[in-house]
Amino acid sequence: MPRRALAVLTPALVFAAAATLAGCSIVSSDNHVSYTGNYVASDTFGRVKVGESTPSFVEATLGEPTSKTDLEDGSSIWRWDYVVRRSGEGSVLLVFDGESSSEKKHSSYVQFENGVATKKWRS
Repeated sequence: MPRRALAVLTPALVFAAAATLAGCSIVSSDNHVSYTGNYVASDTFGRVKVGESTPSFVEATLGEPTSKTDLEDGSSIWRWDYVVRRSGEGSVLLVFDGESSSEKKHSSYVQFENGVATKKWRS
């Protein structure tokens, strides 16, 4: 093959190989979120009204609490604990891949006094 033809053919082959690889460039990702424990969604927690909601309403709305603590002043604090786990995986060209995960603990609290919710908060 003459040098001139080889000089023209080489860049064309490189371009064809690059175009083929670009067409095969596979990028994928997969993310998951899971909840364990007594998960309380924000809109559900919003249904609890301070000064209005009774213990029976709160339990019917949020579910059974993780714990109930009676305080010396006669009030009680109910707590719902849950864990949010996030995980993700990704790969590029089936050569580079990675994964990540995180876990965060949360709690929702409602304090009752004289049969009505007096405080609510989340952490």
